[in-house]
Parts: sequence; structure tokens; C-alpha cells
Amino acid sequence: MVQVCGLLSLLTPAAVVALVLLYPCSTEKSSLGPLINCWYVEEVESRAGSFPKAVNQKEALLLLRENGHFRRPLDFTPPDHLEPGMIFDLMDPTLLLQDTLFSSALSSNEMPLCEINAYSPQAAFVDWALSLTEEQRSPLDLGSEWFSSSLQSSNGKFSVATIQQAISRPGEDGVHVKSTVVALHVFTRTPTVIARLGEDVMLDCGFSSARESRFSLEWRYQFQGSGHVVSAYDGVRDRVLLAQEDTELFFGDLHKRGNASLRIHSVSVAHEGTYLCSVYTPYLQAQRGVELRIQELPKISLSPDPLLVLPGQELVVECVVYRYYPLELTVEWLRRRGREGGITEYVRQAWQTSHKRSADGTFNITSSIRVRGSREDHGDVYTCHVSHASLRTGARKSLHLKVAGESGLSIDNIIGLFLTALILYGILKFVGIKVCPGLFGGEEENKEKFE
Repeated sequence: MVQVCGLLSLLTPAAVVALVLLYPCSTEKSSLGPLINCWYVEEVESRAGSFPKAVNQKEALLLLRENGHFRRPLDFTPPDHLEPGMIFDLMDPTLLLQDTLFSSALSSNEMPLCEINAYSPQAAFVDWALSLTEEQRSPLDLGSEWFSSSLQSSNGKFSVATIQQAISRPGEDGVHVKSTVVALHVFTRTPTVIARLGEDVMLDCGFSSARESRFSLEWRYQFQGSGHVVSAYDGVRDRVLLAQEDTELFFGDLHKRGNASLRIHSVSVAHEGTYLCSVYTPYLQAQRGVELRIQELPKISLSPDPLLVLPGQELVVECVVYRYYPLELTVEWLRRRGREGGITEYVRQAWQTSHKRSADGTFNITSSIRVRGSREDHGDVYTCHVSHASLRTGARKSLHLKVAGESGLSIDNIIGLFLTALILYGILKFVGIKVCPGLFGGEEENKEKFE
């Protein structure tokens, strides 16, 4: 079961949910804290020694020690199939992983994705992080073993990257169990954000450090292989070195609470992509990604409206769907018989244009059908049904078919006939043609004739 759980880190979120349902991985919990199944991933030289290097994966366990249990020995027996050194006993002085938001996601029904890697501390050479290592020398304790871990809940509620340092304890040889302590956390409560056009969007990111108060921050945008820095802040010198015009950081909360969130004002299709929140401390760096998806509800227009036809006449009815995003969209036509017990059927003889892109990046499409007027079709209802990622149950718009001569005079018909007759009367009178007396008044003329 540990092997199945580890493979989750290589799958899409939808596939993760499916596998979790099929293979319910349990998060064990010793009296010391949650015990999580992980993959230990490392790069190894390929047999030919060529690039790229091969990736080796080993099963591992990560123990998240709770506060108050730092000095107690392990109270569980390691599984026999684990290699030596694949149990990571993590202490967290920042207490971030004991927060309700994180601990609630470690329930048995929501197995988190976990990956551990070896880590090498080093100085960062971006402009906004140079001031962190101006002394040009590394602390002595950087020579010990370091690891990075990635923990993400399968329900998408949080994701955290942790840099941890190996420590030794009395009586431990570090061969079977690696005791580690947190040096830096970078996390997000919203790994995926869905927004509509024109909204202000908050990309959540936070950090906590157990070693060093100095930091620098970078937000980088990536989409389809390209990217650029959106915001860069030197926290040591309190300088913003780069800031995209439509973005905003919260400097007060950034220094007091480690709130590194980024606000984007009035998002457009061009903002869609992955945003990497990177936090630098001296010789350490961790980052989390936030995926921003744009979804815009499709708008629907039907024509002609009203749908009036003469007996035997054939009309083309169009359903114009416009200003939707993303591209994937399905249009279907339905016909409900007005005189056959309300039977509904799909209209198969439909055709549509290709998707066309508008100036704002949204799309539009037109779907069409042919409608022929007959006595039997009077009262039928034609519906254009649209399915799209932004719609839970789809959207629809309908027209009632009216065949001339199959319904009595309505108020609209009477008003229309009266106005037509009034206009005709005015024209005839203007050209001097006599009209029937009494049709539109004329009582005085009739009276004079009889007198």
C-alpha cells in the first residue's frame, strides 16, 4: 500500500482522487504524532554515465513529532521492507504542521502526498537575495545533512515545502532513523485558485523560519514553458526590486506574520498560469506553486426570437455562445414536442463554426439547426444546451416554435392589426381617397349629409 500511495505524487489531481478512493491509504499515528508514507527520491548516475541522470525512488516514513514529545523514543516498529535511514523523525519548532488547517488534512480519508529529497544549502545569486549572504561565509552547521520535503493534501487544501537539517541524539547512530529539525517552511492554503475575468485574486503564500529572521521574496510566473518574475523584494534592505503593475504585496504582514501572499488586480486571460512563491533565507530556499485558472461563464443568444414561421417555411435557428473561457465547450440541441406528451429528443442535424477568439482572450462559437414549420410542429420547444468547465449543471436557452395560422389572435396581434389599419387610413386620406364613413370617426360628416 505504501508503494501505491507514493505513486500519487506523479499523477494529476483527478487521478490522485481516483486512486485514493480505490486504494485507501491510511495515515498511521503513533503517540508521538502523524506517521506519513513518503517517497525518498534521489538522482543517481545512469549506467552509461550520461545525462540526464536516472531517478531512484525508495519508500520512506515521515514522523511529524508533536510539541512535547521531542525527547521521547519511537514507539513503533519500523516496517521490515524499509531500507535503513528511510525513517525521518521531524521536529518542528515553528509548530506550523500542528496548525488546525494542516493537521485536519492528515485524516485517514485524505492521505497527503509526500516526497523527500536530499538538499544542499547554497547562496542564491538573484539580486534580491544577495544581501542575505554578504559576509561571504557559510555557518559551520551547514556541513551536516540536509533534506527537503514536500507535503500536499490530496484534497487541495494546503501544500508545504520544508527544509530540514539532520541532528544527532544521544544513543542514535543515524543509520536507521534520521532525526531532523525544521529550518524553513514555505506553504500555501490555495494550491489552485479559480477566478473570473476582472476579479481581484489573492494567491496565498506564507513562510516560517526556525533559524533566521532575514529573508527575501520572489514571485515568478510560468506558463507553457515560459516565465518571468512578477515581484521581487529584498527583505534585508526593505527594497522592492521588481513589481508588476497589477500586483500587490503586504509588507506589514510579510515581516510580522510571514504572509508572502500576492494580490493580482483585475485578472485577465493573460494572468492564467502557475505562480511560484520562493522564500530565501541565508543559504536556504524553498518554494510553493499556486495555479491560477481563469473561468468565464458563457453567454447564450438565440435567433430568430421570436421563432415565427409560415406553414412549409424553413428557417435556420442559431445559438451564439460567446465570451467563455477556457476553450473546451459542448453545444447540444434538444426538441420537446408540444403535442406529443412533452417527449424530448436530441436534434442530430446540427452544425457549428470553429471557436473564434475575441480581443479579451475569450472565445465564441455558433451552432445552427434547420426548423420547418408545419401544423404538427406548432408549440415545439427548441433548446440550446451548453456544457462548460465554469458551469456545474450547464446552461440553456429555449425558443417556442409558432406556426402562422395555428393560434388565435393574441393581444399583440390585435394591436399590430390596429396600427396597420391606422397607418393605412392616414395614407389614403393624404392622397384624397374616400374611406368608408364611420370607420375611424366621421360622425360629423355623416350628420351633415342627413340634414
